[in-house]
Amino acid sequence: MRVTVLVENATPSSRLAARHGLSLFLEIGRPDASPLRILFDMGPDSTLVDNARVLGVDLSTADLAVVSHGHADHGGGLGAYLAATPSSSAPVYVRPGAFARHLSGTPERRHDISLDPTLAACERIVWTSGVHGVAPGVTLFSDVARHAPEPASNERLFEVGEDGGLLRDAFSHEQSLLVEEAGRAILVSGCSHAGILNIMDRAEELAGRPLDAVVAGFHLTAPSAGAVEDAARVEEIAFELERHPASYYTFHCTGMAAFGILRDVLGSRVTYLACGGEALV
Repeated sequence: MRVTVLVENATPSSRLAARHGLSLFLEIGRPDASPLRILFDMGPDSTLVDNARVLGVDLSTADLAVVSHGHADHGGGLGAYLAATPSSSAPVYVRPGAFARHLSGTPERRHDISLDPTLAACERIVWTSGVHGVAPGVTLFSDVARHAPEPASNERLFEVGEDGGLLRDAFSHEQSLLVEEAGRAILVSGCSHAGILNIMDRAEELAGRPLDAVVAGFHLTAPSAGAVEDAARVEEIAFELERHPASYYTFHCTGMAAFGILRDVLGSRVTYLACGGEALV
């Protein structure tokens, strides 16, 4: 699988715009067929359209798109993507609740991180279930049991209930992607709010085998919520990841400080992907 990073917090290139957010273009190999192309998240705004043009990625060739969860840094560019691909019929897979109102911060001081709710009526939106196959060997899933601790920053993320009350976000609107390609099992996750170790456990259950690669943000830092994972906890996570045979590709909400700790433990098994980066996973 080829991963091209269309939007990420940082970029080494003056030709590209960095934004706090994430958008990936995935190309999955298929026997006797052209690659399956997936747009996974759209970043916060129209940046993905401009960066895709610079990188030579034609967004209209995407066979499908995925919104990993209902936060603006991952789905704020959905409207720009739809406007840039008016002739496309590619479905956009979204979890119920993704278009609810979401907030970041503290109960006393917070800001809106919601998606544009008017886009929920778009005819290209497809609502997903707990385990939802989107193509042969490609499965979206959201039914993740929480055995290992969730990211500490989850405590500063909220959703507004139907009665207008403020609720701790349970992340029922989050989904991850399991890709089975050429005998390999690959997990793709946006922010891993359910906990990267929990999501990996569920992906391995679905695949029936250990993962070969994980492409994910680990949510070990959240600037908008004013939260950073404790260094000791990051090290614990790193040692747990080391027990798995996977290679790791991370970005965005992992944060550079946490990445340094992961790198100390995992060495060359973990790679940071900035905007414009590519990886053959």
